Amino acid sequence: MGEDNSRSIELDVDDLERFKLRYSLGQDDGRGSKHFLRIKVTEGAVTSHQLTEIARLSDEYGRGKAWVTDRQSIQLHWIEGRHAPEIFSRLEEIGFTTDKCGQAYPAPGYGDVRNICACPVAGYERGEKIDVRPLVREMNDFFIGNEDFLDMPKKFKISISACEIDCVRSQMQDLGLFAIERDGKPGFGAVIGGSLGVAQPGAVIGKPLNVFIEPDEVFEVAKNMAEIHRDHSSTESVAKARFKQLVREWGVEKIRSKLEDKLGRKLERLKYSGPEVSGREHVGVQEQKDGNSYINIPILGGGLSSEQLRQTAEIAEEYGSGDLRTTPYQNLILLNIAEEDLDEALTELKKTDLSVGGSRLRWESVGCASDFCASSPEYHPKAVVKEIIEHLEKNVGKELEDYRMKIGVSGCPRDCGLKGPSDIGLLGASTGSGGVGSEEYRLYIGGRFGADPRFSKALSGKRSVDDIKVMIRTLVEKSLERGHDDFQELWEELSSQELKEIAEPGVEG
Repeated sequence: MGEDNSRSIELDVDDLERFKLRYSLGQDDGRGSKHFLRIKVTEGAVTSHQLTEIARLSDEYGRGKAWVTDRQSIQLHWIEGRHAPEIFSRLEEIGFTTDKCGQAYPAPGYGDVRNICACPVAGYERGEKIDVRPLVREMNDFFIGNEDFLDMPKKFKISISACEIDCVRSQMQDLGLFAIERDGKPGFGAVIGGSLGVAQPGAVIGKPLNVFIEPDEVFEVAKNMAEIHRDHSSTESVAKARFKQLVREWGVEKIRSKLEDKLGRKLERLKYSGPEVSGREHVGVQEQKDGNSYINIPILGGGLSSEQLRQTAEIAEEYGSGDLRTTPYQNLILLNIAEEDLDEALTELKKTDLSVGGSRLRWESVGCASDFCASSPEYHPKAVVKEIIEHLEKNVGKELEDYRMKIGVSGCPRDCGLKGPSDIGLLGASTGSGGVGSEEYRLYIGGRFGADPRFSKALSGKRSVDDIKVMIRTLVEKSLERGHDDFQELWEELSSQELKEIAEPGVEG
C-alpha cells in the first residue's frame, strides 16, 4: 500500500499554487497517524463512482479505513505528507476539495468556511419547504479556494436546511439557516454564534437574528456574515478567534445592523427563537416525494472500511440511481430506490455488515474522532458509543426500537461528539494537568436543540464505561416504565437529583 501503489505525477508551480488554495492536510496525534485528509462533500452528495475512488485512496494511503464526519465530509487518516500532491490531484479529478484544516496553526488565522452542512435529502424529502441544493452549491462554489476567505481569524461554520426536523442542528453553527414561512411565503430564519467548543465564551446556543431571509438573499447574507467575522472577530488569541465571541461582544442587534449596512438595505423583521424542532435524523427507510425510497444506513461513529465503501457504491448503482448522501449524524444515505428493489437492496446491505435494523439510537448517536488527537481517552469515544448502544439493545429489548434518545460521546471539552446537545452525553475525564485521558468518563443528561434549547448537565463525576452503561440503562428502563417514548419526558418530570438517585443504585446492584 502507499508508495508502491501510487501513480507518478509531475506538478508545475501553477499546480502547486492551485492546490494551495483548495487542498490541505490536517494534523493528527494518535494511533500512529500524523496527518488526516478531510474531503469536502458539498451538500453531502457523492456518486457511486466518487465513493469507489475514495475507497481506492483509502486502500492506498489510509489503511483501508474512512470516516463520515458530522459536517458530512469524508475523512482519511494515516496520510503521509509526501503523498499529498498525488492525492490532491486525484481528488481534483473526481470533483472534490478539502477543508483548510488549520487547527495546528499556532496563531489565529488560516481559517476558512468549513463544509456547509445541508439537509442530506434536500430535493427528495417529503414536506420540505425549499430545495436548498442550489443555495448550497452557490455558497460552496464561492467560498472554496477564494483567497479572500482563506485567512480568517478561525473557521466559520454554516448550515442550511428546509426539512421539518432541522437535521443539520442549526443552533450549533456560526450561521444556521432554517426554513420558516411568513404569510404563506417560504424563506429562512437564522441563528448566529452557536458553538459547542471551549473557545471563549464556551459552548453557546445560536442566537436568533430575527429576520426573514428570502431564498435569493441567502448567498448575500452568508457572504457578508463571513466577511463580518473575517474583518472584526478577535485575532488576539486562538481562544477568542471565533464568531461567537464577536456576537457576545457586539450583541445580535449590532451584528444585524452591520449586516444590513453591508447589504445596503433592511431585512424584514420576524420574531422567532429558532427552529421549533432541531437535531433529528432522517431515520431508516423513507419514501421520497417522487414515490421512490431512500435508505439511511446507520454507521456508529461514522467508520467504514474501504470494502464497505465499494460494496455500498455497487448497491447504490444496482438498486438506485448511484447517488448517495453523507449526513450530519455520520450516516450514509442511498437515494432513489424503487419499491420493487427495496427488499433486495436491504438484504445486500446486511451482507456488508451495514444493516438498517436496530434501535433508533444507531442513527442519532455520535462519537468523536479523538482517538486521533492528543487529548484522547484511552477508551475511545467511537468504541464507547457503540458499546453503550449494543448494551441497551441487548438488555432493554424491542421497546428501545422507536425510543427517542440521542447519545453523544466526546473525548475532550472541544465536544466534537456533541455531548452538549445530546439527551445523554459523555465527556472523557482528564487524569491530570497534562491532560492525558483515562478510561473514565463523566455522564451528562438533558441536552437538546429546538424551541427550548439547553445543554446537558453533569449527573456524576468520573465513572467507568461499565458503570455508565448501567446508569443509562436504569434511566431508560424507568422512562419506559412511565410510558415515555422520548428521554426528554423523564428529564421534564424529575430533577437531576432524582435522576441520580434512580441511576446510581443500579450500579451498586
